Amino acid sequence: MMGWGGMGGFGGFSGLFGMLLFLGLLILLAYLGFKALEGREGRKGKDDALEALRLRYAKGELDEATFRKLKKELEGGEA
Repeated sequence: MMGWGGMGGFGGFSGLFGMLLFLGLLILLAYLGFKALEGREGRKGKDDALEALRLRYAKGELDEATFRKLKKELEGGEA
């Protein structure tokens, strides 16, 4: 006999605690997943901007100094 109505001595508390723990882990995983996707989309936008800059330089619309300055700004450095 387990006592306390056969619930392992905690009267159902352990089941509730386990469910809340599982739910918390699911919420944490969803949050981390959304943050990862958000970061990936942010990098994609930066890559698109760098690609557009490279195309403008290749077409001759920008001189080398301007290209390097803008590239450094897009990559997060100071101009």
